[in-house]
Amino acid sequence: MTGQSPAKAPAAPAKSAAKAPGTVKAANPLQTAWGDPNLQGTWFVTEDIPLERSAANAGKEFLTDAEVAASDQRKGLDPGRNERSGNKTQDVSGAYNAVFNSVLKTGRRTSMIVDPPDGRIPPRVPGSAPARGFFGGGGGGRGGVRARGAAGLPPVPNLTSDNPETLAQNPRCLGVTMPFLPLNTLFAQGTVMQIVQSPKSMGIYMEDDHAGGGNRVIFMDGRPHLPANIKTYLGDSRGHWEGNILVVETTNFEEGFQGSDPDTYKLIERFSRVNANTLRREITFIDPKTWTRPWTVRIEMGRAPDNRHMIFDSACHEGNFAMTGMLVGARREEQAGKK
Repeated sequence: MTGQSPAKAPAAPAKSAAKAPGTVKAANPLQTAWGDPNLQGTWFVTEDIPLERSAANAGKEFLTDAEVAASDQRKGLDPGRNERSGNKTQDVSGAYNAVFNSVLKTGRRTSMIVDPPDGRIPPRVPGSAPARGFFGGGGGGRGGVRARGAAGLPPVPNLTSDNPETLAQNPRCLGVTMPFLPLNTLFAQGTVMQIVQSPKSMGIYMEDDHAGGGNRVIFMDGRPHLPANIKTYLGDSRGHWEGNILVVETTNFEEGFQGSDPDTYKLIERFSRVNANTLRREITFIDPKTWTRPWTVRIEMGRAPDNRHMIFDSACHEGNFAMTGMLVGARREEQAGKK
């Protein structure tokens, strides 16, 4: 998929003989009717870029044209997604054949991380929790809104695989987590979002393959963040404009990214229109209890034409056996432990 130029603004209506001479200006597609920069539309990631810079590319911010071409050629040489064999391991690895894949072209940048300059996540603070999986986004949890340790509600439990209430987000199909990074573009995860604006708030729908989707609301009316003991699944977002850049601070996460501390973890996002067909989203990760310094990723997205509906309903629970399988495995382990 590639972005296309938006339709031209309708021609100005003909002048009435009763009106003074002059020209009626066409609407500015990069500005809303109330004067804010217009970020609305359906946006999708167009290039495959790793989160961190590999050791092979150390010290190199961009790939050469030849390296990009070689990477794209290798992507077209993998026949395993459509084949079956007598090897059970290979057969399972090919369970999702190529009809489910979305192979994006290789991006020239060697990492989504643009700060620190080495393109790597900074070292973790000594004694912090170990890093957890990338693909869960925020790391999972129960979802919804509730008070941590409030009267009548227990504190958030540790994530385990032996209880349906403490399983991580992914096998429970609870929807997309923040920060919604395109970490697995082959399955179109973290690659598509739709933005709708109003003068005092913004809605962002995040489509993530079959993971359940997620709806964010960013308040821009000056209201304060929620009290610190209220933790939400997608965090609590507050936005304001700095020139043509929308700056969003998100706090109050129930689960931090990669096991970061939800009480001190926050995100600072910057959304801006590079041009009519490109949206830039920069995300700064901050948690002094987890990383030795903040770090920032940059994601650029193309705009889908208005006459195409690029968002599909997420379906996750239907035919989902992941949670059943994990709980059955836990019961077997318990039985084995009693023998």
